[in-house]
Amino acid sequence: MLDAARERPVVWVSGPPGCGKTTAVASYLEHAGLRGLWYQLDEGDADVATFFYYLRLATSALGDERDEPLPLLAPEYHAGLPVFARRVFQSLYARIETPFAIVFDGYEAVSAFSQLHEVMRDALCELPCGGCVILISRGDPPASFARLRANRAMATVGWESLRLTREETDSIVRRRRPGVEPDTLDELYEKTQGWAAGLVLLLEQSRVLGSIAEPPDPAAGQPVFDYLASEIFDRRDARTQDFLMRTAFLPQMTAARRAR
Repeated sequence: MLDAARERPVVWVSGPPGCGKTTAVASYLEHAGLRGLWYQLDEGDADVATFFYYLRLATSALGDERDEPLPLLAPEYHAGLPVFARRVFQSLYARIETPFAIVFDGYEAVSAFSQLHEVMRDALCELPCGGCVILISRGDPPASFARLRANRAMATVGWESLRLTREETDSIVRRRRPGVEPDTLDELYEKTQGWAAGLVLLLEQSRVLGSIAEPPDPAAGQPVFDYLASEIFDRRDARTQDFLMRTAFLPQMTAARRAR
């Protein structure tokens, strides 16, 4: 899926909360052995000066220690923001040996009115051959990316591509609930329709409460997802809650890592 999408330099991965966007991208990068950078966006990045500050910190571990740090967006650069942005990203790309992938996760956190969308568009136009930027979001690309789509420079991977297949659903259920009845497999797939988080939450809820409930609609967004997740989370002891919070962003978990 992502291999095919990477035929274009920019990949937009979108889907509802808990559908496996971040996990899919992290697993793909590990499997492909791509070097690069992972940047987690939040609401603060809507301010472009804040974005460039944290991008500078994130890139400090890349390349040679003798490299000059990326410049900060000082007041005198605001008038020429497009030129500044292109130069910053040209410098960033030059520090990573191709082929590489840079991931911007959580793009939906950026306000629709932020200048970051134009900054990102200009940055994507500077990608060298062999470079790729993957943007992960719960929504569609901003309007400023329209030219990238029109020029076929951006591929999109959406919810339909991220849904679990019936076989994948059955495999997850059997690992978590050995000996599960075929009727239960049918019921779980029918209720979740390939939504990974919904499946895991229903399995956990059925273990705790003894029954399989109706899952929330993944299209309903974060509030419903948070409600069901908290129903499971709040029933855990403090030590387990602390462990879950500390490991929530790991793309995968091994027994050895869990023991540590």
